[in-house]
Amino acid sequence: MKKWVLSRRDSTEMISKIEAALGLALNLPKSAQAQCAEPEEGVVFVSIDGFEFVQSGGRFFPFLGAPSTLALFPSVVVDEGAIRFLLNGADVMRPGIRKLDDWGAAGRTVVVKEEKKGRAIAVGDSIVAGAEAQEMSKGGCIKNLHHVGDRFWNLHKSL
Repeated sequence: MKKWVLSRRDSTEMISKIEAALGLALNLPKSAQAQCAEPEEGVVFVSIDGFEFVQSGGRFFPFLGAPSTLALFPSVVVDEGAIRFLLNGADVMRPGIRKLDDWGAAGRTVVVKEEKKGRAIAVGDSIVAGAEAQEMSKGGCIKNLHHVGDRFWNLHKSL
């Protein structure tokens, strides 16, 4: 496993890459320094001032174990029946959604929460626009990228 701390200049570049890739504004101070860990070839965990992201396959997405990071993204709430499917890697289908934020255009990163306690159980990319998802009664809405108990979740335990 490799771990390293990025220089201030490299940290600024990393923050810019993450913000551009996810359409966010992290509003971090110029002194913010990124720390990286690569527990497996091709998977890098990036930590910056309490925010935590996963870089894999040339893209970034938030890590589920970082509530402050998840708060930056729109969310959907799914019913109990959908949970076991999501935890096995299934995509989020419209019938399982109880409540959803309007996330805008398709392709946005969305956090999936369970209904009872509101805990985040998955992160995915929206397949359709938020307004379109509101009108749908069936079909896929969110492509599952990362869920509790998956490879990224287990790799993070080894850090």
